[in-house]
Amino acid sequence: MLGRGTLRSFTSLTYAWFALWFLAPTGIMLIYAFGHTASVTQAGLVNLNHLGFSNFFQALRYPTGPVLMISLENAVLATALCGVIAYPVAYFIARKLGPRTRVIVLLLVVLPFWTDYLLRMLGWRIFLSPLGLLYGALHAIGWHVTYISILDTRAAVMIGLVYNYVPLFILPLAVVLERIDPLLLQAADDLGAKPWTIFRTVTFPISMAGVVAGTVLVFVPMLGDYVTPTLMGGARGLMIGSLIASEFNEGQNWSLGAAMAILLIVILVAIVVACWLLSVGVRSAILRTRRRAIERDLAAT
Repeated sequence: MLGRGTLRSFTSLTYAWFALWFLAPTGIMLIYAFGHTASVTQAGLVNLNHLGFSNFFQALRYPTGPVLMISLENAVLATALCGVIAYPVAYFIARKLGPRTRVIVLLLVVLPFWTDYLLRMLGWRIFLSPLGLLYGALHAIGWHVTYISILDTRAAVMIGLVYNYVPLFILPLAVVLERIDPLLLQAADDLGAKPWTIFRTVTFPISMAGVVAGTVLVFVPMLGDYVTPTLMGGARGLMIGSLIASEFNEGQNWSLGAAMAILLIVILVAIVVACWLLSVGVRSAILRTRRRAIERDLAAT
């Protein structure tokens, strides 16, 4: 067995790794956000002699504000679609399949991650293109849809986002649903509860931890994603991640790009905290309702 000193060393290495690759870059980004671009000829350099909040005010103006709202709408809608798709899939995997079959199905769920991200997006572009498999199949059955264009639209962006992130929603949900004690479900069934009542009062409240985990795992990277909107949406797929990347790469305005990135981090932290508080409130409300029902039943008897 590992001693306390060894475990403490491993823990220290974990914290050091986290500080090196997350906290330190975020801190540098925060410092850059208060500076300003050195000059036109010194692309990418940031002057820190005169610090201020001008970059944050500029980051809230056009086009960052509208693009941020579109990004939030896309991320919220895509996260909701991922949840709608992931919950029945995770429930089927966790509650209806045997251990061996469950492992195989979970392997199939994560199998797309074995392929390069860009290759998967390019594959979707080929599939959705006017000369691709989708339109070819529709034409083969006699449905000529030349007037419908999916590629380089918001719908294509949603397809790419949901396809890429739905496995990250399925995995934590499947783990939580698998750990639900079958005796709880059996007890509810013995007491005469219908399947929908069992799901609403027992299964879903217990699985809220998986719902929150899946929402965070999907929503956080989805809001800052810039590869999927660029490849699938083209000019109509502009999201905040693409705008930040353009400030660093094409615009060479690192101070403004850093301010936009810090603003995005603040928004993400606020949304994650709000989701956590909401989940705690919903679960507490469900538990209070269940407790009152039990007290009424005991009083009636």
